Amino acid sequence: MKVTIVSPTYNEAENIPRLIHDVGAVLLGIDYELLIADDDSPDRTWAVAQELAAQNPRVRVVRRTTNRGLSPAVIEGFLSSSSEYVGVIDADLQHDPAILPRMIAALDSGAEIAVGSRYTEGGATGTWNAVRRFESWVATKLAQTFLGVQLTDPMSGYFILPRDDFNRIHKELGSGGFKILLEIIARLAPSRLEEIPYTFRSRVSGRSKLSSIVVLQYLGQLWRLSSVSRYVSVRFIKFALVGASGTVVNLCAFACFAQLSGLRDWRISGLATLFANLTNYVMNNAWTFVDRAHSGWSLLRGYASYLGLSLVGLLASTLTFACLTRAHDMYWQPLHSSIGAFLLALGFQLAAIAVGTVFNYKLNSRYTWRDNMGRERKLFDLKSLSRKGCSLQSRSALPERPSSPGNPG
Repeated sequence: MKVTIVSPTYNEAENIPRLIHDVGAVLLGIDYELLIADDDSPDRTWAVAQELAAQNPRVRVVRRTTNRGLSPAVIEGFLSSSSEYVGVIDADLQHDPAILPRMIAALDSGAEIAVGSRYTEGGATGTWNAVRRFESWVATKLAQTFLGVQLTDPMSGYFILPRDDFNRIHKELGSGGFKILLEIIARLAPSRLEEIPYTFRSRVSGRSKLSSIVVLQYLGQLWRLSSVSRYVSVRFIKFALVGASGTVVNLCAFACFAQLSGLRDWRISGLATLFANLTNYVMNNAWTFVDRAHSGWSLLRGYASYLGLSLVGLLASTLTFACLTRAHDMYWQPLHSSIGAFLLALGFQLAAIAVGTVFNYKLNSRYTWRDNMGRERKLFDLKSLSRKGCSLQSRSALPERPSSPGNPG
């Protein structure tokens, strides 16, 4: 088969019939399949697609109930393909299918990846307002600056590449990224990119998936793919932000508990610290380590581990402060200014907090939230290969299509 076009979907039932028709109309004469990878949509997009697939052997449907998300859907679709090329098109009908033959021709001519572009000469953003154009411009410039991507439209989600190239780098791809194209280009580092212009169309029906959470995911993805992440990971930044928020929670809890009980001693301080520690665990479980999150009874075991390892981080922080102050007293002249001494002590405390944070992060990453992703990725690959084998078997059972000028088979 020449090409598999994957369309990741969620609540796109109204758009599926037209998508299937439009893709089929422009790919006459090309051996293709359209794979609808649906994340178990409440509007039963998968069911609509299955009904149409029963009438059209060019259409295949995967109903995904686990590991949902745009990038995982695309990765699973690509892995289940046996085509020469694999590509992505949105189901919201904003990507113009008319350029698909030109994208395929670009790969036939030696391009390593063909990208549908709104910003190259001949492309356009359609009916976007000034705010939307500015947001896209900022996102584009961030990608070009942080990743050095040589594309006018690195935010495009419309592209095709050789399946063999994807298979070579798919284990390196992060499944949490919002823009899978950025992941692929960052890992593949292609020397020849071909941008095919098209006009971005208005959504016909359904709702846009763009949200503040998606924006945060995109920023995190940029950081993770950039060279800066070699020194400071996105996960560590999240962990540090949760820790900083814990200080505010601690102070607020202390004020509330003290007001309610009338006490001002160490008992209230300890209670506020425990409360902040609990909220930090909840936030880290829901955000920092969401891909390894605890649930059910494992929450209790996870919190016990987090609490115990936090004490190790507290010990590391205290020892760091003690060592810094001791070294200063031994090797440097003491500061006679009370303000200077206070600022120095504050600097030592900040250094101690940094050390404690690193200790907490490293220990909790290793023990509280163990990384099981390697094992899960192997299982995912095995499932994909199994699905691919089933797909090939089901295809071989189909009656052979007669050759014709419009469908050479």
